[in-house]
Amino acid sequence: MSSDTLVDIQRALNIIRAATDKEKYTVRLQALELITQTLLSQLKALEPTQLVKDLGTTKSKSSMPKPKPMPIPKSLNTPSSANSPNATIPNLPQSQAISANDINAMRNDFVSNTANTSY
Repeated sequence: MSSDTLVDIQRALNIIRAATDKEKYTVRLQALELITQTLLSQLKALEPTQLVKDLGTTKSKSSMPKPKPMPIPKSLNTPSSANSPNATIPNLPQSQAISANDINAMRNDFVSNTANTSY
């Protein structure tokens, strides 16, 4: 398409604009409809969908490999065994182990001491 053709098209569009600027809304809408129909027919003639399909098939994959996933950072304040899902929880030494009887005894002592205290 030469530059003369583009100049002619621009002049025609300017004439259409000047003619429709003074018209009623419905006439302006009809003129835009005519322009749109012309545009659509030109687009169909170009077959841009075939161009898009061709671009999708000829596109090669990137030669750069994907980066490896980042490692999960470990907290400096927690021991390494705490970050492991398979880590075992150490048992308390026998001297620090508390039984259900010890808990009941402490509860009874607390209740009896608070019952004797007046506020």
